[in-house]
Amino acid sequence: MSTTWFIAKEYLKRLDIDFEEKGRKTFSLFPYGPTETEEIEVFPGTNWITLTTRLYDLSDIKSKEKRIAYERLLKANAKLVEMNFGIDKKNFIVLRNALPVIGISYDAFNCVYEAHLAGIRFFYKEMLPTLE
Repeated sequence: MSTTWFIAKEYLKRLDIDFEEKGRKTFSLFPYGPTETEEIEVFPGTNWITLTTRLYDLSDIKSKEKRIAYERLLKANAKLVEMNFGIDKKNFIVLRNALPVIGISYDAFNCVYEAHLAGIRFFYKEMLPTLE
């Protein structure tokens, strides 16, 4: 078990967020408020702590609409700081934020977490209506 795992756990406790430990590898967060998402996964790695959220299933979207969705994701990545949208191997739109372990602090962790929540809100408010 790494020191990063203990640091991430302590910061999550300080943020007063409901979370569940997933086999000493990841944490599942269950945010409150208007995030419209069920789970944020926190993975404390050797060099990075990564936050990932599955936002939208693209499986039933036609090719033309997928191309439009990909274009919107690329434009959002270019426009927004600290938010990285992508497609995972299960064909879901995901949001991922990463925080380097070197020089980590509670304030930096909190900022990345808040940016992640802002990214989720942005997706549901600005992007999702254009995909449906």
